[in-house]
Amino acid sequence: MVLDFFKGGSRTSTIETIEATLVQMMRDGRVVYDAATAAVFGGGKSKETKREVRSTDKGINVAQQEVRRALMMHAAVTGSFDLPLVLAYMSVVKDAERIGDYAKNLYDLAKYGVDFQAADDYEDLERYRAAVGQLIDDAAEVFAEHDSVKAQRLIDKADDFLKQYDRLTRAAYQSQGPASDAVARALYFRYLKRITAHVMNLMTSLVMPIDLLDYYDEVPEDR
Repeated sequence: MVLDFFKGGSRTSTIETIEATLVQMMRDGRVVYDAATAAVFGGGKSKETKREVRSTDKGINVAQQEVRRALMMHAAVTGSFDLPLVLAYMSVVKDAERIGDYAKNLYDLAKYGVDFQAADDYEDLERYRAAVGQLIDDAAEVFAEHDSVKAQRLIDKADDFLKQYDRLTRAAYQSQGPASDAVARALYFRYLKRITAHVMNLMTSLVMPIDLLDYYDEVPEDR
């Protein structure tokens, strides 16, 4: 498991900095997520929200580039000794970046005019909104702690959410109401699913060997 490298005394100041950056990327992803979903749940589109979403997401992108450069430098210095750790972080930094990307996509719904504030299913929509926000927070904390037990617990919890999002997306597709309502919900749950899957991929770095990282964006039978 990649976590074994945390216990082997090979962590340097560079690796610690990279880990801190990954955690901050997740927390920044939560900032994007909160701003985007607030717009969808009654806040509406605005120049201020657009600026916050785009600038924070841009910062996440810059952080990804910095992590990749730092990993390349670290690999050049340490040679093959830390190669598994370098490969793992090359993989999971992409997932940290994608959290912000899909959160940003949620803001597009507000630009299209989606407003769930007065929806009949508001409570259900809000419940899943809160669940994903909490998932991002929990993942950042677990990753910072390198806690493999909590990571596996979080993966199992999130995996159940993936099934629910598939069911809800299918229900939106099959609904008989206005097409705009169906599209809004299908995209909403699709984006929540993608964010959840990328959070789970991040957690795999704490519990799985390198060759099994990054498969939670696949359906269970293809992992």
